[in-house]
Amino acid sequence: MRIKMFTLIAIISALLVFQDFFAQETMVRKRDRDQLQIHQKLNLTEEQQEKADILKLAHQKEMVDLKANLEKRKIEMAELKNKGNYTREEFLSKTNEIISARNQIALSLANHHMDVYQILDETQKKDWNKMSGEFGERRQKRIMKMMRDVDVRVE
Repeated sequence: MRIKMFTLIAIISALLVFQDFFAQETMVRKRDRDQLQIHQKLNLTEEQQEKADILKLAHQKEMVDLKANLEKRKIEMAELKNKGNYTREEFLSKTNEIISARNQIALSLANHHMDVYQILDETQKKDWNKMSGEFGERRQKRIMKMMRDVDVRVE
C-alpha cells in the first residue's frame, strides 16, 4: 500500500514539473507561429523580413538591459523595506525609479513598433494597423498583468 501511495505521489509530482516545461515550450512555438503569420499577412518582401528580424534582435538586446534595470530597482525597494525605518522621500524615490524603469520599457516597445512600421509600404501599414488593434492592446494588458504579478511575488 505504501509503495502504491509513494508511486502515485511521485507520478503526480513529475506531472506538475513537466507541465511547466511543456507550457513554456508551447508558448515559444506559438510566438514563432504568430511571428510567421504576421510576416505572411503583411506579405513582407525578403528585404523587409531581414530588416524586421534585425530590428527584433536589437530590440530584444535592449529589452534585456531594461528588464534587468527594472529588476534592480525592485530589489533596491526590497532592500529599503528590509532596512526598515525609511522616510517618505526614500520610499517615493524608489517608487519613482520603478515607474521610470517601466516607462522606459514601454517607450522602447513603442519605438520598436514604429521602427518596424516605417519599413512597411502603405498597404502593409493599413494591414498592420488592423492587426495591431487585435494584438497590441491585449498584449500590453498581459504584460502589465505579468509585471503586477511579479511585483507581488518580489515584495
